[in-house]
Amino acid sequence: MSALTPDCDPDLAHCGSPTRPPGGGVRSTVVLAALVTVAVLAVTGEAVPGAVAFVAGGVGLVSALVLGGRAVRLVRRAGAAAAVHAPRAGAVHRSRPVG
Repeated sequence: MSALTPDCDPDLAHCGSPTRPPGGGVRSTVVLAALVTVAVLAVTGEAVPGAVAFVAGGVGLVSALVLGGRAVRLVRRAGAAAAVHAPRAGAVHRSRPVG
């Protein structure tokens, strides 16, 4: 543990809070959605200078990509959870081990 990595083990095998799963929370998702909204309004509005609209467009694009990645990860997790809990066709439940 050092001043630069306060939540990491000395070998950097486990970083971050042990109680939080990796990935963004609800608050950061709301902030990203707000950034996308503000960027869209800045790019489409006529009261903003061109350079500011260009930067806002870049911020909005990056924020939209991050939100898209989170949506894909959420769909994958939901699909994996559904696959785990779904009954399997042809599954045989044995009362005793074979062999």
